[in-house]
Amino acid sequence: MPSHNSSGATTMNTRKFIGKHGGNYVSQKKRGGMGFRDLHSFNIAMLAKQVWRLLSDPDSLCARVMRARYYPDGKLLNAKLKSGSSYTWQSVLAGLECFKRGCIWRVGDGSQINIWEDNWIPSSHNLKIQTPRGTNIVRTVNELINPVDGSWDEDLINSLFWPTDVHCILQIPISPGREDVVAWHHNRNGLFTVRSAYHSQWEYKFERGRTGEASGVGDNPVWDKLWKLDLPGKIKIFGWRVLHGMIPCKGVLANKHIGNQGSCPLCPSGCEDIKHMLFTCDRAREVWRCLGVWDRIEEVLNIDRSGSILMEEIIRIGGKIPALNNVGLVELVLTAGWYIWWERRKFVHGESTNPFHISNVDCSVDYQLHDVLEKNI
Repeated sequence: MPSHNSSGATTMNTRKFIGKHGGNYVSQKKRGGMGFRDLHSFNIAMLAKQVWRLLSDPDSLCARVMRARYYPDGKLLNAKLKSGSSYTWQSVLAGLECFKRGCIWRVGDGSQINIWEDNWIPSSHNLKIQTPRGTNIVRTVNELINPVDGSWDEDLINSLFWPTDVHCILQIPISPGREDVVAWHHNRNGLFTVRSAYHSQWEYKFERGRTGEASGVGDNPVWDKLWKLDLPGKIKIFGWRVLHGMIPCKGVLANKHIGNQGSCPLCPSGCEDIKHMLFTCDRAREVWRCLGVWDRIEEVLNIDRSGSILMEEIIRIGGKIPALNNVGLVELVLTAGWYIWWERRKFVHGESTNPFHISNVDCSVDYQLHDVLEKNI
């Protein structure tokens, strides 16, 4: 059984809450994540590279062995899993699905491209024809090419496809007399890279089916501002956790059925959520007044929102504090917020705490807050 901590929540449940709630660690930093690589997506991208090698070097020993055993017709993109397939081939097929989402056919004579199933429309959102096939008997792209002059048969194309597809098809260049070639759509030069395949696989894995994004997630300029602050990493990570609502205050934990008390351990004012812990708790008010920025905090508190939204608003507004030698407001609030949480954690776990003193706030050396703030006590 997991041991209970002094806040009444189990260590195991608290770690589970911190790890799952709020954001995606493998998202890009500009999208609200921590920027870690998703190892599964990276492995799939590496396997997709092996598919590219089989296609780009069909005369290699490995390609000839694989082709003879698993796709004797030479059409790797149409290969399927067979009974008794080796682990190597199963791995190649895992990468093939990733590769097929990003590859595109470059039209030569059009004989190898299936009009209705293959990727060959560069300007289409899924690289495929949008017109339903219906009862059309036309199957390959070479049937859409005029055999006399080697150009698109516009009359036939207009009779078969929707106007949107007609416009897209007529823009595709043709290379008569040359074979159709598989290229990688995510690079201008058409060459495969693991980097672009990783991003393609990541988006398919994490963004598929997402119709909307929660507050604090996405290409929000707040994230760029946060990670560019000249502050210690631990304070920027604290800010990231605040923006995602990942600070395990008692009230937040109680809402997750972790512990049975949600009241603030430092004051009798009410439920301890992020807003209370950082801004409205008696202890927090004392810190902000001592720093001389309580008036600025009160302006933000007029917005009746959660603590995460309030912190986002402070980062968005920014600004300097002239009375403190033009120290950045965002840097000061995040650093003091980290200090408030650190002191609160010590109190909850029975560690000794000292009366608040301005020099206790561990601020960025570049701003030299220690000396500046000491003079304003």
